[in-house]
Amino acid sequence: MKLLQHVYTSLSLLAMTLLTVACQPTVTTDKFSLSCGDMLTIRENDTDIIEVTAGGDFIVETDNSNALCRKNGTHITVKGVKLGKCILTVTAESGEQVACTITVEKSAEQKDFLIFSNPRIENWQDTTVYVEKTNGLQVTCEKDTDVAGYSQPGTTTYGYYFIESGKFCRLSAPTDFGVEGNFPGGVVAVGDGNNDTRYYLCENIAVLKVMNGKAWIEASMAMRADLRMVVELN
Repeated sequence: MKLLQHVYTSLSLLAMTLLTVACQPTVTTDKFSLSCGDMLTIRENDTDIIEVTAGGDFIVETDNSNALCRKNGTHITVKGVKLGKCILTVTAESGEQVACTITVEKSAEQKDFLIFSNPRIENWQDTTVYVEKTNGLQVTCEKDTDVAGYSQPGTTTYGYYFIESGKFCRLSAPTDFGVEGNFPGGVVAVGDGNNDTRYYLCENIAVLKVMNGKAWIEASMAMRADLRMVVELN
């Protein structure tokens, strides 16, 4: 009888222990991390989203402007700005950090840039502006004139103007753009139509191709996407 009572008591204690364990909440600790891991590849002008785990606030930093990274709630919006790489560093409230190398590759338009001869300008507006298909667009070519409209012997400036809105983009360089090669000293001016004009010094102006009275031009800048233009030579 005592043996049966002992067995019953032991089974009761075991059942209570198992019930207590089962009722305890499960505690999980998410590791502070990025959904893309330590590498992300994105095309120029494309956008991607990186989820940040472990909750809490965080700070977003990059070591250059090849990609634009902005915090948006619990994720980071990434836009490819120009070809190259940058390091994204995310810092949690605790001080813990995770990093990701972002590589910006050529867009489909850039890969096809030298193939098509349609006069156009890429990376000025959100989409490529085709000269012959865009109503209200005026294109100019000014010899011996700088980006601000002043006399500058040996400098040629191409301008694109939306007559109605007043938005414009001007590119100048110390060349007539009729010869292939690299030309330092280029300047780009971009106006928003509200008397706000931004000037960008070019790291390089490259005339990539000259054929049949047209030139394929690429203007590289540190702080914005490279401009690409196909122009009629005058």
